[in-house]
Amino acid sequence: MTGRHTPRTVAGLLALGLVAGCTPSPPPRPTDPPVSVPPIPGTGLPGAARFQADPCAAVTVEQLNSLGFTGGDRSVDGRRCVTAFGPVAKVILSNRGNSLRTLYLEHARGHDTGNHWEPVTVDTIHPAVIVAIEDNIPSKQADGPLGCTLALAADNTTLIYITATTHEKPETGPYQHNPCGATRKIAEITVHNLKT
Repeated sequence: MTGRHTPRTVAGLLALGLVAGCTPSPPPRPTDPPVSVPPIPGTGLPGAARFQADPCAAVTVEQLNSLGFTGGDRSVDGRRCVTAFGPVAKVILSNRGNSLRTLYLEHARGHDTGNHWEPVTVDTIHPAVIVAIEDNIPSKQADGPLGCTLALAADNTTLIYITATTHEKPETGPYQHNPCGATRKIAEITVHNLKT
């Protein structure tokens, strides 16, 4: 006996190995990266469900006018409330159906959450993140950005995206060179409107 295995014997041994459960195990599922998500006060804003049903419930045209915006034609486009101030300047409130934790996880995974990441608080306790800034043209960088988007956590399952595209237009009042200042003020009004 030489210890050689015939092809038939090798096939039999392989079959025994497969029956015995020697199949390769799947690779482990990647775990979520550790993230530190700021807490949402209590259970969030009671009016979050109202915003989900009607994104225009977050802020009125009159309240935008009180900030210095002029005029404002309002329309609803699916889950977005768009208030236009002339042809290019707009305030957009949108419900994208995710949570603050999801936003932080997506950012930690390196996924596209916007071109900017700046955690902020609204009304001193409500967590939010400035997620996008539309820069001005290179020769006018000193004049400030043209647009800004802030994501406000209304509750554990609702993010309110507030976008102000001011484009240096006078109809956006004191915010024509400060769209991020506009999103923060609009977020403050939103918090007060959705507290009940």
